[in-house]
Formats: sequence, C-alpha cells, structure tokens
Amino acid sequence: MKTTLLTVFALVIGISVSAQKIAKISPEKANFKAPATQLPFITEPTNPNPMFRQNDGPRTAGITEAMIGTSVYDLQSNSNVQNRIYVYPDGAVGATWTMGFDSPGFATDRGTGYNYFDGTTWGPEPTVKIEASARTGWPSYAPLGDGEMVVSHGGGLNFSKRATRGTGAWTTTTIPNTAGYTWARAIASNGKIHVISNTNAIYQGLNFAIVYLSSSDNGATWTTPVILPGMDATTGLTGFIGFDGFGGDTYSWATPKGDTIAFVYGDFVGGIWTMKSFDNGATWIKNTIYEFPSLTGTENPDVATFDDTYDIALDNQGKIHFVGCRYLMTGMDASTSAVTWFYYPYLSEGVVYWNEDMPQIDTVYLNNPDTLLNHGMWVGSMIDINGSGEIEFPDAGADLYPWGEYRYSGLSSMPQIEVDKDNNIFVSYSCLREDLINAGANPTVQLYRHLYLTSKLTYEPEWCEPRDLTGTIEHSYDECVWASMALGGDKLHFIVQVDPEPGIALAGDLDEWGDNYMYYITFPTFVSTKPVDISKEVSVSPNPATEFANVQIQLNTASKVEVNVYDVMGKRVMNNNFGQQSAGSHTYKINTSSLPAGIYIFNIQADGSQTTKKVLVN
Repeated sequence: MKTTLLTVFALVIGISVSAQKIAKISPEKANFKAPATQLPFITEPTNPNPMFRQNDGPRTAGITEAMIGTSVYDLQSNSNVQNRIYVYPDGAVGATWTMGFDSPGFATDRGTGYNYFDGTTWGPEPTVKIEASARTGWPSYAPLGDGEMVVSHGGGLNFSKRATRGTGAWTTTTIPNTAGYTWARAIASNGKIHVISNTNAIYQGLNFAIVYLSSSDNGATWTTPVILPGMDATTGLTGFIGFDGFGGDTYSWATPKGDTIAFVYGDFVGGIWTMKSFDNGATWIKNTIYEFPSLTGTENPDVATFDDTYDIALDNQGKIHFVGCRYLMTGMDASTSAVTWFYYPYLSEGVVYWNEDMPQIDTVYLNNPDTLLNHGMWVGSMIDINGSGEIEFPDAGADLYPWGEYRYSGLSSMPQIEVDKDNNIFVSYSCLREDLINAGANPTVQLYRHLYLTSKLTYEPEWCEPRDLTGTIEHSYDECVWASMALGGDKLHFIVQVDPEPGIALAGDLDEWGDNYMYYITFPTFVSTKPVDISKEVSVSPNPATEFANVQIQLNTASKVEVNVYDVMGKRVMNNNFGQQSAGSHTYKINTSSLPAGIYIFNIQADGSQTTKKVLVN
C-alpha cells in the first residue's frame, strides 16, 4: 500500500456501569489538519536512558503486576498487536515480545524475548533471544501439545518449538516457501497450526499480499502459502484508486474456539474484513465490517475510517466481535501516482465495537460519535480528567503534536478484545491522558498513553466506564502500549510495553535509545466491590505550594484516609496515614517545606478508591 498519509491540523471488570460520555475537543484543535505520512525508520546514536523502577506504589484493587523482561528495541508492531501471551488451564503463562539490546542497528541480537510463569513465579528476565538464527522478531506465541511454539520472521518465517513448556532447548527451523515473508501471525487449534503472513513484496497483482499456510504435524511439514479466495487482487480490492495491497501487521487472529477460527485484516484506505472457518481451515467465509468509499481521485471528502489497529474475538456460538479505532481523514491529493491524504489528528479518536449481528459499518455512521454512542458501539476515548468540559492538550509548537507517534494511530489505539465463556466482552486499549505530560520529550512536549480496560457484561445494557489499569504512581509517567490480552481462569492477563518516554526511538519521535520494560498485568473479570470515584471529591490547595498544601476531601462513608507523596521518578518521599475518619468533609495539612522545588504527585486513598493530584512545590 503506497498511499501517503499526511497529518491535517484541523485540529469488567467491576467498573461502575454508567453511560459513557464523549469528551469535547476545542474548535481550534478540531479544525487542525496535518499531513498523515507513514513514519520512516531511522537510526540514532546509542544513549541509554534508564529509569528507576519503584514497586511500593499503591495498586488499584484486584490488579497484580510483575516486570518480566526488558528491551532497548521498542517497536512491537507496525499496526495490530499479535497474540504474544497465552494462559494455560493449570494457571501457567507464556509471554513473548520482540527483544533487542544492540542499538541502533540490532544487527544480530534482535529476536524473541520469552518468559514463563509456572503458576508460582516467573523465570529470570531473558537477555538472549530464543532463536539461534540471525536477526528475527515479531513473535506469535501458542501452545503445541504438551509444549509451546513461536512463529517469528527473519530471512523468511521461523518456527520455534520445544516439547515441554517452560523448560528445555528451543529448536528453530525456517518454514519452506516463505523467503522474504514478514510480520506473521500464528495460532494452534485442534492439532493444526495456522499462519498468516505478509509477502513484503508485489505478489500476484497485490502490492504486498496476505497469505495463509498451515501444518498438521507440529511444524514438520507445511502447506504452500496461498492467497485465500476473496483476498486476491481481483476480488479483494475495493474501488478506491489508492488501495492496492495490505500493509505489515494489518491483520490478527481471534483466539480459536475448537474448529472455529477467524482472522481480521484490512487497510485504512481499503476497508476491514474477516475470514472465518468452521472446519479448522478447510473452507473460509469472508465478511465485510467496513469498506472505504469508492473514490476516483477528484473528490476532496472528509472520511472516517480505522487507524490500522483493530482486533477480533469469537464467542461460544462462533460469532465474531470486533473492536477498532477511528481515524478521520480529509484532503485527498491524487494528482501524482502516490496518493496523498491529510487527517485530523485531534479528531482521530474513539474505540468502536461491532459484531456479526450488526450491519456493515457505514462511513457516515462512523463519522458521527454520538450515533455510535447511542447504538452501543462507542467503547471508549480520552477522558476529561480535570472536568474542564473539554480535553486539554499542551502546546507542542507549530506542526507538531503533543503525543508520541506510532504510525497510523489515533488518540486511543492498539485495542484488544476477548469474550469469556458467558459471552461477557472485554476491551483494552492505549489512550492518551490529558493530565500526564512529559515536558522534556523529543521532539516536543508529549502526553503519556496508559492502558485502559472496559467491558460489556451480558446482563448489562451499556459499556462500563473505562478503568486505567496503569493508573498507579509507579506508572504515572510511563507510556503503556502494545498490550496483548488473554483470558485465563477468572482473570484478564496482559503483557504490555512500558516506556519512560512517549513514542518510539526507532522511528518518528527522536527519542533516545533506552530500556523498555515488559510488564505482566492481571485483573479479575469480576470484583466483589465496585470502585468509588473520588476524583471530584478531592482538591489540593494552594497549588503551587510552598510551606504546606491542604488536601480537602469529602468522604461519603467512614473510611481510612492515606496521602502519599511521590516525586516524578515514582519514588515515595512522604507518607501520611490519617487512619479511620468519619463521613463528611476533612482537610489535611501536608508539610511541603522540606521538599526540593519541583513537581510532585499526591496520591489520596479513601472510600476504597484512590486519585492523584499533581502539585508544584516552589
């Protein structure tokens, strides 16, 4: 797909069940247009930027987490997130990521980072990839009999396996007939391995094609890669002149349900489709979720589409559930062979849900957030955390945005979806937070993304209010992206990349090379007590503070109250435990006279919940 995108400066889970609201964007930002150009890969000098990791911060009820690995290489996907985590019936967990330390070239050490949880503890953080071959990456992880498997790419597609999960030597072979193929996705179901991959070259009339192959003997032999019917150049391309193939990583598998398997694929100027098989890959059925308008190049429309990050899940009846993120484009220029688009960066927002019982998503429908919300299709978006009435963005300067770039990504992006045995639906996504600002980021001031989770329970009519799973003090100034989610037992399991800098060093953001942390996070699908939102019941003044800061809180019920103060590196510098307090209004005087001048995070815990306030100390 050679279409160029330019940015247009027009400019669950126990969550309380209430109707979601769409936060407003100021007219100045909403009308801002910019060139939407795919980010080039660049190299930079090595300059590690380690960050202190503090593990004594408060946790949201029910959340557990562990740091299971690191990587200097910081690009986990070009678009969709692959299946990088699996939860076994006995509670064991396998997790993978692309890992590399030899920046900036990562010539030989890039490959699959792997760790295993045996039900009690995680293994040591890996320092060596599992593949013996040269530069590899983009792992998909799945069980294989009593063992485990990984499919990655590097000189073709690599198949790694071992007979016993969690222990023993890995063996890696190259899958035949896949020379040059990249960005694979793989699953295993009922004794059969299924792989989809990108040809990374012109193939049978497509400018990059998606091919399917499989193995029925644990990877000893493989079928010849083929383009499935309906995905070929004749029947697979819509009428828009700029759509001629499929980009890397623009596809992903659903978690299999027996012999029912499915994957989603698409392109932001083509559309989104699914391929589903009820007989473990013998035959396939194509379905359309969304199609980009058929344009000739003479129009100049505003078009709502998706940002090339999306995911699907299968329920127990084999029905597909989809989640994707809106992307608002405008200003097409087809005067040259390379079609150019502009987009609205501040309006490319909204996580959208769809299932097979719904009609195909119409562009007009997708262009109207209120319509999506009223029909139960608006899952989540940025939150007006300070209650000002609209999302506030810091000034990034001319022609720059106050967030890290991830190729074609909206303000909310990188969604994941799972459906449990009772057909409860769980959706996660990475979303910008208006209150968490990195003032020293490259190339300009940037907001951080955090990992959010929402759900729609079978007995509830609406989506739950999203919860920030990384909203602890430890992650206040962390970029939390590329989460891969899996169901296991009564919990949701995630592997997520945590980075002290928004964006990526590999391309686009001019970030310095440094450690990225792979975190394993769990959260119960149901909790016994729904959280109380105390953010609007707490205020801190004066701010800026000099000698002291007054924390004022309105308690709805008698509760223990604790105020912890953290510096911007996540280190706790003060603890104030006020014990059990009666219901009503209270003011607590926090002595700040001994603190060095700077920004601090006040974490206030009460009523079984917590909130944070940023305080400047002079």
